[in-house]
Amino acid sequence: MKRNLLPILFIVLLVFVRYNGVANQAASDSLISAEKMFADGKYADALQSYKRILPSTTRSTAIGDVYSRIGDCYFRLQDYRSALDSYRSALQQQNRSQRPPTQYWIGFCTFLLGKDQEAVAEFLKIPEFYPSSGMWVGTAYYWAGRASERMGKKDQAEEYYRKAGGTGKSTHEQFALKKADSMKGKQ
Repeated sequence: MKRNLLPILFIVLLVFVRYNGVANQAASDSLISAEKMFADGKYADALQSYKRILPSTTRSTAIGDVYSRIGDCYFRLQDYRSALDSYRSALQQQNRSQRPPTQYWIGFCTFLLGKDQEAVAEFLKIPEFYPSSGMWVGTAYYWAGRASERMGKKDQAEEYYRKAGGTGKSTHEQFALKKADSMKGKQ
């Protein structure tokens, strides 16, 4: 009896491996097609393609990356609420090294939705959780400053602009430091 099961198990395994290979290739082809649509500015079409890919996501097509691209499509279509939801889904699926830019886009979407207090909190997660993420830290502080300024919290805005200004060596840092100095006159 055991001898009869061995060929059947082998056939089932072979069918499973072959099916997964075909599914992976189809998902990969769909991803390439979606990326081309996105690059061509066909965001609504790309969005639908990314959504179709989602259920068949495999290791070769990371689910966090697909959610992030869905967020990018919504962002380009100026649907910031949907972009925010997609970026939050992406963040849950991503490796730690991929999270700083996604966290930034979460903060930026909340900023664009006029949720300034929430935007500050989201932006400040970058220096808190990803302090070695390079330019994302300074950029997060800058936009936390902008959201604080919009709320009328000039002292807080100045603090964040100063942090964004860092050493003042780059053009971006110098701009942030000028923004910080301009807050002194508005207090």
